[in-house]
Formats: sequence, structure tokens, C-alpha cells
Amino acid sequence: MKLQQRSTIIVVIVFALLLVLVYLVEIRGGEEAPGVGEGRVPVFSFAVEDAVLLEVTDSDAGETVTVRRSVGEAWRMVEPFEAEADDTRIEGLLGRLSRLESTRVIQGADIDLQAFGLSEPSLEVEVGLESEETQILLVGQENPAGYSHYVQREGQEDVYLVGSSTVADLERLVSEPPEKPTPMPTETLVPTVITATPTVSGAGTPTVISTLTVRPTSTAEE
Repeated sequence: MKLQQRSTIIVVIVFALLLVLVYLVEIRGGEEAPGVGEGRVPVFSFAVEDAVLLEVTDSDAGETVTVRRSVGEAWRMVEPFEAEADDTRIEGLLGRLSRLESTRVIQGADIDLQAFGLSEPSLEVEVGLESEETQILLVGQENPAGYSHYVQREGQEDVYLVGSSTVADLERLVSEPPEKPTPMPTETLVPTVITATPTVSGAGTPTVISTLTVRPTSTAEE
């Protein structure tokens, strides 16, 4: 009797597994689902020397940093305040953005953007080019492993997974605006010679007493 009951239970389990298999293959298999692609794919497409605008908006902090320039000229910060910008820092960040590649691509027209934090992006990055073309990158949440972020180019359907180091640089641009560093003063040694009046020693020989004094003078490089 017990053997018969056990056999019945096994048959029921096998039948249930078959139903699940049919559902997955025949029903779910016919639905269009987002695909996942491996490999490195360029996210941006521009040359650093063609860039004339970089704007980063941090929606969580409610702050925006904007820098502009004319081609071949120095960068200037126009938001959150006007000042000369740190060219080295801006050029370096633009270089990393121009070479930004994804480690994974999630493809499909029915992607749930909310699942990747892209329905309300935490960062929006705009790069303006001399040709008046604008490229905008939306930054979502970290992946479960915590070392990459989900991003999407505005106007495109695909979602990319990129390294978090570039995202951290973008966040730092907002929290620490790229104002041109103030030159540090340098000390220059300026010798000063003080000569005393000759005196006559007991032997009748004149003696000249001279003193050399060196004092530091602070000067700032322009």
C-alpha cells in the first residue's frame, strides 16, 4: 500500500514538472524578452577636442555643474558659479567618457527601466559638440555585485552595464566643482648685503666688516 502511494506521488511530481516545462518552452518561449549580450560596446561616440559643453546633473543632490568652452580655448565653469575651470580635470573626464565601454548590454523594447534605476536616473550627463550635436547619458543604480552601474543613452532602448569608477568621477564633479586651482605661493631667496664702515685695528690696518643676509620673499606664480 505504501509503495503504491509513493508511486502515485512520483507520478504527480513528474506530471507537474512536465507542465512547468511546457509553460516555459511553449508559452514563455514565444514571448519577446530582453536579450543580454556580453562583450565591450562603446557607449559614447565623440572626440574630446570636439567637445564644447559638459553638464552633469545629480538628481539626488539637486545640483548641476556646467562647463563650456570654444574649441581650442580654456574651459570655464558657468554653473553653479562662474569661474575658470580646471582644464586637466575636465579633459581627463571627457577622455574617459569618450572611451567608455559596456561590459554587458541588455537589449529589447520592453525593458523595465525601473528595475535598473533608469525610470528616475540619479545622474544625467550631457556632452555638447562643436557640430551642435548633443549626447546624453542617463545613470541608474548599481548592479547587485556593486562594482558597475546601469546606464542608457537618451533616445536609445538598450541598457549598458559600465564600471562604477567613471560614475564616481561624475558624482565628484558635482560635489567638488572643477574650479581652476589657485597657484600656490613660492618662496624666493633674495640676498641682502650690508657693509659696515671700515674700522682701524690696533695695528693700524683697516678692516672691512661685511654681513650677508638672506631673507625669503613669497611670490605667487601667475
